[in-house]
This record gives sequence, C-alpha cells and structure tokens, in this order.
Amino acid sequence: MEPLDYSRLIMALEMIKGVGPKTARQILARIPAARLAQAGWIPGCRVAAVRKQYLAGNLDPHKWLDIQQDAADLLAKTVKDGAQVINYQEEAYPQNMRRLVNFPLLLYVKGDAVVLNTPSVGFIGTRRPTDLGEKMSRRMAQKFATDGYTVVSGLSIGTNTAAHRGALDVPDGKTVAILGESLEQPIYPPENEPLADEIIARGGALVSSFRYGTAARRQFLAARDEWESGMSDGLVVVETDQNGKTEMALQHAFKQHRPVAMLDHSQCPQIDDVTKIPEALGNQEFIKADRAMPLWQEDSLEVFERRMASARRRRLAERPATPQSRQMHLF
Repeated sequence: MEPLDYSRLIMALEMIKGVGPKTARQILARIPAARLAQAGWIPGCRVAAVRKQYLAGNLDPHKWLDIQQDAADLLAKTVKDGAQVINYQEEAYPQNMRRLVNFPLLLYVKGDAVVLNTPSVGFIGTRRPTDLGEKMSRRMAQKFATDGYTVVSGLSIGTNTAAHRGALDVPDGKTVAILGESLEQPIYPPENEPLADEIIARGGALVSSFRYGTAARRQFLAARDEWESGMSDGLVVVETDQNGKTEMALQHAFKQHRPVAMLDHSQCPQIDDVTKIPEALGNQEFIKADRAMPLWQEDSLEVFERRMASARRRRLAERPATPQSRQMHLF
C-alpha cells in the first residue's frame, strides 16, 4: 500500500471517536491494510471504541468509507499546502520517536525531513529567561550545531527562540521546530514567523503531530513538549519556569530515558549567590540530585555529546516498541 494510502487509514481510524494512536496502532498491526480499507470489518469489530460507535449508530460500513474520504481530502489539502505527511512505518519517520512506548502515528513536515533522523539535541526553558540564560541558550546551541547536532525546540519566545537562533548562527546549522498547531495555521507566536521561514530556508523543518485544521490551544502547546525530547538524543534545560511548564517537559525526557543536562548558573563567576536567581533554582535541585548533568564550559557540552551519542547507539540498536494487546480482542 502506498504511504499516503496507509496514512489515510491511520487518519481515518483516529477520526473515530475514542480511537487514539495506541488503539489505532493495535488495529493496524492486526488487520491487513487492504481489509481495513474495505468496510466489512466494522460490524464484527470488538475493539471497545469502535464497537461503541457502531452500536450507537455513529459508525457503520458506509460511514467508514465516508470517513476515509474525509481523511483523503484532508491529506490532499495538507500536501497542496506544501507539507509532507510521514507515517510511522516510513523510513523518514524519526526513529528516536519510533522507539517510544507512545508516539504520533502521523507527522506533518514542512522543510527537509532528512533532519528528523540526524543526531539531535532538544532545548527547553522558560519564555522569560534571564539575560544569562538567553545568552547561554544561544551559545550552547551554536556549539551543538557546530558539532553536527540538529537543535530541536518549540519556536516559543525566550529560550526556544534563542536556541533556534543559535543553530542558525552556524553556517551549516540545522534546527527543527515542533509546533502546537497544524502547519497551515498562522505561526504561533506571530513574531516568530520570520524565524520559521528561515528555519525552512536553511534546511531545517517545522513539524506538527496535528492534522490539517487544528488551531493552537493551550493543551496542544503542552503536548508538543513530549515530542521535543522524544525526537532528540538528549535534552538541555536552560532555565526552569516558575509555573512548572518546563518541569512537565522535563518529566517526559526522564520517562523516555533521554540524557538530561542543565545550565549550571553556580559556575558563572559573576553570580555570587545562585539562590537569588529564581530561574536557576530548579536547575540546581536536579543537578544536586544527580538527575541532570551540569553544563557551563565547552568541555561539559562535549561530555554531554558523548553521552547522547552512546544513548543513541543503544536506542537505535533496539527493536521499535510493539503494541501490547493482551486484553484487546478485535473480533
């Protein structure tokens, strides 16, 4: 089956109320695509979400064909708008994400999809960094980009913007922006639209896990944090938010077994008392607990690069995760 046809089936399954990526992947793993494209499997399907919609009269063989047509129309609009659709079975899909327990089955990409499978480092941090945090975010991103790492971040103001800019400061530097809305939507925040254009022009990419027509919402902006670390070989936390958003993103990295490093403000000669810098307190806690590697001098970044490279080799040597279905009966 052609990649776009398979992507159509994935999107159609996820259009069924109650069917998320995990359930869709279980169905796709157990029913041949050619059969899924037909409608005969619907009445006898015992997947709870599918069965519920069928018994409620919201899903039947004819409606399943209509849903597939709706998915095909959305995919056509996506491609016409200049985006590439990559499903999880394609080689272009980021293999780091493919090895997560949960991952989006479809990614939408503007720019060069090749960068999605290059060695990469994620950057997260507050939208209101200190002057030191913003400067170091840019400098560290420059160093990683110079050493061949793609910088992955979320296109937000503050730390994210500095990291993207740092990568673009390097002549051949590449950066990827993970968005919290579909790719045809206006760039959020709007002041970063020129930055988004430059990312694409310089051989990087904009990536979204949201299908055509999905506007930015608070919960979507939070959800993208999971893929910033999931796509990366390691995560750099520049400065932590007081509202906990950065820490939520950090927890994803821990669950995904990604190496984590943090800017260590205590090594700055100009700082007499690091406890007086609210943006540095979270970093110090994780560093002291040995849950994050401290970053300051250039050699510390090189040590972190070696850790990321080692973790990447181990990860990519593993087989991708397969869906568990002990309690799932399709028919």
